[in-house]
Amino acid sequence: MIKKLNDTIVALATPSGRGAISVIRISGKDAFCCLASCFRGFSTIKKTEGSTKKVTVKIAVPTIRKNKKLYGVICDKDVIIDEVVAFVFVAPHSYTGEHVVELSCHCNSYIIKQILRVLLKQSRLAEPGEFTQRAFINNKIDLIQAEAVADLLNVKTASSHQTAIQQLEGKLSNQINQLLEELTRHRVKLEVEIDFTDHDIMELDLDDLKKELNKYKEKLESLIKKGKEGRIIREGITVCLAGPPNVGKSSIFNALLESSRAIVTDQPGTTRDYLEETLAIEGYLVNLIDTAGLRESHNQPEAIGIDKSLELMIQAEKILYVEDYITRKGSNNNWLEERYSDKIIKILNKADILDEIIISSYESQGYIPVSAKTAQGLDKIKETVVDVFHLSKKDIDQGVLSNIRQIQAVENSVAAVSKAIVAIEMNLGIEFIAFDLKVASEYLEGIIGKVTDDDILNRIFADFCVGK
Repeated sequence: MIKKLNDTIVALATPSGRGAISVIRISGKDAFCCLASCFRGFSTIKKTEGSTKKVTVKIAVPTIRKNKKLYGVICDKDVIIDEVVAFVFVAPHSYTGEHVVELSCHCNSYIIKQILRVLLKQSRLAEPGEFTQRAFINNKIDLIQAEAVADLLNVKTASSHQTAIQQLEGKLSNQINQLLEELTRHRVKLEVEIDFTDHDIMELDLDDLKKELNKYKEKLESLIKKGKEGRIIREGITVCLAGPPNVGKSSIFNALLESSRAIVTDQPGTTRDYLEETLAIEGYLVNLIDTAGLRESHNQPEAIGIDKSLELMIQAEKILYVEDYITRKGSNNNWLEERYSDKIIKILNKADILDEIIISSYESQGYIPVSAKTAQGLDKIKETVVDVFHLSKKDIDQGVLSNIRQIQAVENSVAAVSKAIVAIEMNLGIEFIAFDLKVASEYLEGIIGKVTDDDILNRIFADFCVGK
């Protein structure tokens, strides 16, 4: 992806479009030379009759290095393009760890293109994520913090924002480093035993080591469990509305969204394709899907929609299975409860036309009485949906794994520690134990970027926008 990390790079760091201010970022060893080639600072001179005159003067690199903020113009030879403010950051005290200049100019696409055209004479256009990758390479941030930068650009809820902030502040990195330190202590003891094998001195108690490794494994497994919930916080929970035709699934879909997103009629089979929208419930992201009604159908388009509904139910974390009093009396959803017992939420719609005795009867069977018309029971649905999130504020503040790369790395580390425990049980020898713990350590180091494949780095930073 990025080959020439010694190049000076430039890119627009703010969104394109019309506005008040845009920021153009320059980074690299020649960033100040790049600025000096086209920047003129303002200066005031006194005329003989006592009046003053404002003029632009060429600014040299030493002057740029000494000033944190410069006010002037960007010129193409003698033609002024725009008045700008240049914020100067001398290495290593910058985002990338290199010399950095951030130019604030007027937000106009023509002006921005002209400034970039002049700057690119002594630099090249940055690739996606290149500024953040340089920050990582120059040890300004680790890989977890780099991923947190990308997460912050895409947060949609308060909880995902808080998770990303904690990662950016290094909370998860601290946890991983502590786990690495603990693993290193065990590895050092094993290496000492290996070095003194010829002396026939065995001071390491393998039974104690096995106990310690089992405790260590539990810590990693706890991290994985919380991480899977952290991933849901980041990516959202998928909730599928399912059930027979004409029970009001689309009405509940609209009521939860507080908008008329789905078409609602009295005709069964109105919804033939699925609809998907996102909403925030108590600070958590929910991907809500309205599906076609489940029934036997010889109509090909409807049958395709029903097959898709069944597929979406498998993929969803939660299923809101909607029935009304009439359809429930003539249906048998026992197969559904058996197959999806861990994620089904039973909904009895049209509760506004039922008496209290019937409602109580269904509540005792685990149904949530709901009326899409009066909004009865909608708060209970929301409360039940977000019940899947078990992470406390304390857990989030400590930092949690938040993507599949991090989770897989810890899972691989668990597998390596498990092999080390088996090696102890089978008395395979200290060398085997030490090797397995070395592998476990490497997987953890990969999370923070101490040992990372170049292809993985390229995939991570390719998801960034240009200018970040």
